Amino acid sequence: MQLDTAVEFWTDPQMPYVETRRACQSRICYRSHSHPTFSIGAVDCGISRFSSYFASEEQIQTGSVVIIPAEVEHACNPLENQAWSYQMMHLDAHWVAQLFSELVKDIEQLYPHHIPLLKPQILTNPHIYQAFTQLNQLLFDPTISILFKQQQLIEVLSEILLPNFEFTLLKQSDYFQKHLGAMIDDMNHSKQMLSLEDLSQSLGISRYAIIRLFKNNFGLTPHAYQLNQKINIARKRLKSGEAIIQVAHDLGFTDQSHFHHVFKSHTGITPKQFQAQFVML
Repeated sequence: MQLDTAVEFWTDPQMPYVETRRACQSRICYRSHSHPTFSIGAVDCGISRFSSYFASEEQIQTGSVVIIPAEVEHACNPLENQAWSYQMMHLDAHWVAQLFSELVKDIEQLYPHHIPLLKPQILTNPHIYQAFTQLNQLLFDPTISILFKQQQLIEVLSEILLPNFEFTLLKQSDYFQKHLGAMIDDMNHSKQMLSLEDLSQSLGISRYAIIRLFKNNFGLTPHAYQLNQKINIARKRLKSGEAIIQVAHDLGFTDQSHFHHVFKSHTGITPKQFQAQFVML
């Protein structure tokens, strides 16, 4: 599916557990965000700055592969006044966990959670980069059968990518697990943004403590976390063909322009451009 000369998406209803994109000579910058998916990215050309609250900032370049577990806050942006080319694959976290459990054992940290559990990792092995690139090229090729694509995805993940990922657990907050889990569910289903005052009163701790609690566990402030969750919900609904204006309204955005701005800052493209990749308008 061709978006423009810079960005291209691939997805297929017969493989709903994978969505991938590739961008050529892109200068788009993203704000810090997270995905509910297990994500794998690769740099094809140029230099980018990878940053995450859960890892040290690092420059990545041609041949680098980045593995980002579900819910891990991150941003990958080109150096100032420079372009870069990259690929990014999003895999359903539950599907990845099931695949890995078939190979070794049940890895509880791979299953979908509200909070990040595993540290992101940067790989610089040329063999891994080549295997991932070839897999992505295969997925984009319309002449290849869906059964062969399914087979190759499982083979590459099982033989090359997952075995090289180090399952490094992030430090967890007992207080967070005990007091904030239910509130996260409420936030994810609330049309309105919950203020610091709302959160402070609910938990009985200071507004500053709320900010630190979110930052330490999500890598995002409460406000940024809520916006991020709304955009992840919007992505799902837009892919299913729902009207952009209805999605924006239901998620509590003040107007279309506000939704447009926030969506683009998280995904690199507008809601209309994104939806056009998945729905015949």
